[in-house]
Amino acid sequence: MAQNLQLLKRRIRTSKNIAQIAKALEMIAASKIKKAQGASQNNKPYADRITGVITDILLSLNNPTYKHKYLDPKMQEGTTLSGKKLLIAISPDRGLCGSLNTNIYKKLIELDSKDIKIVTVGKKVGLFSSKLSFELLSSYPMGSTLPDYSLVYQLKTIIDEQLDAGEISSVHILYADFVSLFTQTPTVKQLLPLQFTDQPIVTSENGTLFEPGKEVLLDALLPYYLEVQLYNSLLQAFTSEQAAQMVAMQNAKNNAFDIAEYLNLVYNKSRQERITNEILDLANSTQI
Repeated sequence: MAQNLQLLKRRIRTSKNIAQIAKALEMIAASKIKKAQGASQNNKPYADRITGVITDILLSLNNPTYKHKYLDPKMQEGTTLSGKKLLIAISPDRGLCGSLNTNIYKKLIELDSKDIKIVTVGKKVGLFSSKLSFELLSSYPMGSTLPDYSLVYQLKTIIDEQLDAGEISSVHILYADFVSLFTQTPTVKQLLPLQFTDQPIVTSENGTLFEPGKEVLLDALLPYYLEVQLYNSLLQAFTSEQAAQMVAMQNAKNNAFDIAEYLNLVYNKSRQERITNEILDLANSTQI
C-alpha cells in the first residue's frame, strides 16, 4: 500500500508539471498570435492598394500584345513551356498543434503527382513530402517567430527561375488559412497565372492618367503583388500554427489538471483506507 501511495504521489506531481508546461506554451502561442495578427493588419493596406491599382490598370489596358510571365506563362517568347506545376507547401516545424499537420498531409496526398514540383516551408511538410511522388526543389524552415521577408525573396527567386526556364506552367500554394482560434483550414490557392476579380478603384474613363505608361507600371508592380501574396500566405500559416498550438495546449493543460485531481482523490481514498486498516489492527490487538 505504501508503495502504491508513493507511485500516486509521483503521478500527481508529473501531471501538475505537465499542466504547468502546457500552460506556459499556451501563453507563448497566445502572444505570438497577437504579433502575427498585427503584422497581417499592417500589411493589409499595402496589399489592398497594390491589388486595386493593378486591377484597375489591367481592366483599362487596351493592348492585346502585352505579355508578362505572371499573367500568362504561355505567352513567353523563346521558351518551351512545360506542363508541370509548382507547389509551395507551408507547415509548422514542430508538432504540438493538434490536427493541423495531419490536415495538411491529407491535402498533400490529394495533390500527389509526379507532374508537380514542390518547395516546402516547414520541417513537417518537408519530411512528409519526401515520401510522396513530388519532385522536391528546395526546403526551408518555418521558424518559431514571425516569417522573415527574406524568405519571400527566396521563394520568388525559385518561381522566376522556373518560369524563365519554361519548367512550369502554374504556381500554387498550400497553407493553413486562419479563420478563427478554433478553425484553421488547409487551403490551396493559385498564385500564377495571376487572377484579378476585384473591381477597380479608379478607371481611365474618369480621366485617370498612368505615367510613364500602363505597361511599364505593370512590369514594375506585378512582382510586388506576387511578394504580397506569398507573405500573406506565410503570415496566415504562422497564425494558424499558433492558434492550433494554443488550443491544443489549453486542452492538454485541462486534461492534465483533471488527471491530477482524479489521482489526488484516489490517493486520499487509499490513504484513508490505510489509516482505517491500521486502526482496526490496533483495536484487534488491544482486544487480544
